[in-house]
Amino acid sequence: MPERPYHRIHSPESINIQILMQKKHILFVYVNFSSFVKADFEILSEFAKVSKYEFKPGTGIINTGIKLLKQFLFLIFNIWRFDAVYIWFADYHSLLPVLIARIFGKKSFVVIGGYEVARIRSLNYGALCSGIRTFFCVSSIKLCTLNLTVSNYIDRKVRFIAPYSKRQMVPNCIDLITSPNLNGTKENIIVTVGLIENKRTFYLKGIDTFIEVARYLPDYKFVIIGLEIFKLAELLKDIPSNLSIFGRLPHDELPAWYQRSKFYCQLSLIESFGVAVAESMYYGCIPIVTNEGGLPEVVGNMGYLVKRDPAEIAQLIKELSQILPELQPDVSNRVLNCFSRKKREKSIVNILLSTK
Repeated sequence: MPERPYHRIHSPESINIQILMQKKHILFVYVNFSSFVKADFEILSEFAKVSKYEFKPGTGIINTGIKLLKQFLFLIFNIWRFDAVYIWFADYHSLLPVLIARIFGKKSFVVIGGYEVARIRSLNYGALCSGIRTFFCVSSIKLCTLNLTVSNYIDRKVRFIAPYSKRQMVPNCIDLITSPNLNGTKENIIVTVGLIENKRTFYLKGIDTFIEVARYLPDYKFVIIGLEIFKLAELLKDIPSNLSIFGRLPHDELPAWYQRSKFYCQLSLIESFGVAVAESMYYGCIPIVTNEGGLPEVVGNMGYLVKRDPAEIAQLIKELSQILPELQPDVSNRVLNCFSRKKREKSIVNILLSTK
C-alpha cells in the first residue's frame, strides 16, 4: 500500500535529487496561497531555495496596471537571481514572468488550473470570456517553457487553444495530515465543499441541485461548507430543515467532516480537477459527481457519475447506503495510488531537472 501523505522517508533516490536541486533558486509566483498552491510551494522548498512573489490583483485597469508595473520592475532587477520561474495559473500575473524569463534564458513553468481555459458565457465564467485576459492567458501558455496541466481534461483544453504549446499532465495531490479511520462509523451525512461567494459560483458548483436532493432525503443530513450565506440570502430563502450551511472553514477542519460523512457530492457545471472530491475519498466518502471536466478522472471506477437530476441522485444514495462499508478502503486507496503528495512531488522535481 502506498504511504500516507506527509509520511516522508528520504530514500537514496530522493537524496540524489536533493543534491541536484539544492543549488537551484526558484521564483514562485501566485495570486492566492490556497491549499494546492501551498502544496507545490512546500514540494519545491524541500529540494530548492524558493522565493515567493504574491501578485495581489487590483480592481480596474489603473490598479492592475500599477501591479504589473511593480512586477515588471521586480523581475527586471531580480530575474538574474533565479534559475526558473514557477507560476500558479495563467492570467495577468503570469505573462511578464514568462516573457522576461524567456528573454533572460530562464525556464518558466505555468500550472494550468482550469479557469484560464474556461468559457461559460451565460455565467460570465472563465478567463476566455474577456479579450484582454484571453491575450494574457494564451500568450503565457504559448511562451512558457512548459505548462503543467492538472488533468487530462485541462490538457485537452490547452492543446485546443494553443496547439503548439508544450504541456505535461501532473495531477493535483491531496494535502491532509491526518490518517483516515476507515473502520469508524459513518453517519447519514452528505457533504459538499467549495468557495461559494456569489450567484455565479452557487450555480457553477451545483448548489441548487444539491439543495433539491436534500428535499428528497429528509433522513439524511446535508452539509454545505464554504458558502457565504449572507451574500446569497436571496437564494436560500426556502432551504430544507435537514440542510446545514457553514462558511469557509480552515483546511485542517475538513477531515472531521469527511470522516463522519457517507457521501461527497460534487454536482458542478464545470470542474477542472476536484481537490475536495479526492480529499473526501481519502477519508472513505463515496463520491457522487457530474460527468464534467476532470471529475471522472478523479473518481475513476470508485465513484458514480450522475446527471443533475435530484430525484435520480437521491435514489442512487439510497441504494449505495447498503454497500458503503465494503467500498471505503478501495475508495481511499485510489487516492493514495493516484493523487498522493509524494507522486506529485516526484513528477514536479523530475520535470524541473529534465526540461530543456
